[in-house]
Amino acid sequence: MLRILFICHGNICRSPAAELVFKSMAEKAGVGEAFCISSAATSYEELGNPVYPPMRRVLEKRGVDCAGISAHRVTDEEYAEADLVITMDEENVYMLRRRFGADEKVHMLMEYAGRPDAEVSDPWYTRDFEGSLRDIIEGCEGLMAAISLIDFSGCESKAELFQVLRREMDWADWYGENLDALHDIVTGLPHRGSIFALIPPKKAELQPYAQMIGDILNNRI
Repeated sequence: MLRILFICHGNICRSPAAELVFKSMAEKAGVGEAFCISSAATSYEELGNPVYPPMRRVLEKRGVDCAGISAHRVTDEEYAEADLVITMDEENVYMLRRRFGADEKVHMLMEYAGRPDAEVSDPWYTRDFEGSLRDIIEGCEGLMAAISLIDFSGCESKAELFQVLRREMDWADWYGENLDALHDIVTGLPHRGSIFALIPPKKAELQPYAQMIGDILNNRI
């Protein structure tokens, strides 16, 4: 499971919109189980508030339900647990760096739309909620396209997990089927830096092991 945390200033417009849009994309693609998606603020200003009504309206026009979303400031725990932290503008990046230090897992959303220097404008000030949402959708589509999905859902054993992994990664037959070998090959071959999301095995006892594979692939171990 890939843990993605979307960040904006107040967590009432852009970051909840990105959370909901990406969740909707994953569910429509039938890969919702591969992700844990959340959003948060860098500030305390809007704590407990729902999605801002004008943003809620443009989301609902696209069939996105905003129920149950309320603003909160990012916690130390959720920041640490996230595999990817996706911000809307440079101020968000600055505030995260002040609090947590520089971190390679922090990216601007518009990087994934091929516009690495662009920001998602804050519609609280611009009042262009449609424009901000278009950018968010474009960024989320690019982010989804950048993620390599590995489907472990049919696996019944650890050996089958590694067989799927070898096939999906196009690794040679000599690749060892254990976590140490996985760590060695990921750090030694040009797959490092890719983003991986795993559709978990249905067999409950395999799920923690599959998550460890995901953590190694995403450079968390």
